[in-house]
Amino acid sequence: MSTSTAGSGSKSLKALCEEVKGILPERFREEGWYLIVASTLVACGKPEQLGPLYTYIVEEERPGRPLSHEEEKQLKARLGDLLMKEWTLVGIPAVVIALTTLAKVEKYKEENVQVPEKRKNIDIHTTIPSRGTKFLQQLYRENLAPIFASWGSYGPDFEWMERTVLYGLFLSDHEILSAVETELVSLPAIMCQGWPAPTIWHLRGFRRLGVSEGDVELVQRGIEAVATWAGRSVEGWPRVKDVPAVIED
Repeated sequence: MSTSTAGSGSKSLKALCEEVKGILPERFREEGWYLIVASTLVACGKPEQLGPLYTYIVEEERPGRPLSHEEEKQLKARLGDLLMKEWTLVGIPAVVIALTTLAKVEKYKEENVQVPEKRKNIDIHTTIPSRGTKFLQQLYRENLAPIFASWGSYGPDFEWMERTVLYGLFLSDHEILSAVETELVSLPAIMCQGWPAPTIWHLRGFRRLGVSEGDVELVQRGIEAVATWAGRSVEGWPRVKDVPAVIED
């Protein structure tokens, strides 16, 4: 595994991964941790670090017991879904770099890989926007309409994009990553860009998915550890305790 370091002195990526796992709540220490690390690295302009991250997970995280072929296939599917979602939030160039560095280190290269069946017959008019709208409403609730209303005459076109493309096709697709795991991707992707309002929306959305305030705070601390390592300032980021109007079911 590469021992490259970023903005945090001489700390290796391996040491960073162990630090993040130690910060997070128990529920995210098995598989959620690397979603946070990977999404944060891409959002902070370090997509080339996904190759070393992948190698660490496959070969070094469990000393003496590297991942099996099936386990690696599952890891690849999860990281692929992460990047399929994250491009909608940070843009495609960083994601393409991440894909390239992952492809260089994958151990089992599948032959004759086909476009997934779910991509071949997409109902872009009914099923997909309905799915997107459902997840949007789960996260935003009464806050959704005012956000859409703030877009003026641009609203109808961009509301279609949110319901049908960003959420419909990608962020509401929970076949591989669950709704909560999707927020483990979305929150760092948005937070690391330094936008307060969208960060608040997703801190609040995370709570509305049933994650406790304490667990969300620990997730943010994990994100901040990676962002700091990558050379990104975390000063002034909103925190979950400051998010207003969290409505419990």
